[in-house]
Amino acid sequence: MRAALLLVFLLVPELALLGFFAAGAALSFPAGTPRAVDVVVVLGGGTERQIRGKALVLAGYSKRLLVIHAGESLRQDLRGRLPDAELIFDDTPRQSWDEAQMARIRMQTNGWHTALVVSDPPHLLRVAYAWSSAFRWTDLTYTLISTDPPWWPGWRWWRNPTSAAFVDSEVLKLGYYLLRYPFGFSV
Repeated sequence: MRAALLLVFLLVPELALLGFFAAGAALSFPAGTPRAVDVVVVLGGGTERQIRGKALVLAGYSKRLLVIHAGESLRQDLRGRLPDAELIFDDTPRQSWDEAQMARIRMQTNGWHTALVVSDPPHLLRVAYAWSSAFRWTDLTYTLISTDPPWWPGWRWWRNPTSAAFVDSEVLKLGYYLLRYPFGFSV
């Protein structure tokens, strides 16, 4: 019994450290590879997301771009740079959970079945949770696409203040989602 307690006592700090150092990689793990889809969805929250979404449409992955919370200057830029694309703007979602619900409804309403979902690396695990919940029991599919922001060092996320703040925030928000939306259902 003493040996087991000693082993637990010795392993808990190592496991905590491993969890700390792996947090950035775990949060960004669900990122996929772009493929041809019905719509590219750019989640609200950052310039890198908008740049990546525009690049995906320019590269021919889709003729449709849905941008959440796009300012007027971005809307004008997209209209000028993507004249042949169908541009959709939505300012209603307040959080990632709402973005997933809105996208599912739009996709089902318009007969779209596939999407690329663009967000920042540490946001992807929470996005995966929200989107997998929203798309459960549908024929809709999505692929998460990561941005490549200059502030994201990946495995060494704690060395950059912007990355560290983002990871801290995402860990808390993911915990909230797991409590607020257990198994993907609203409580």
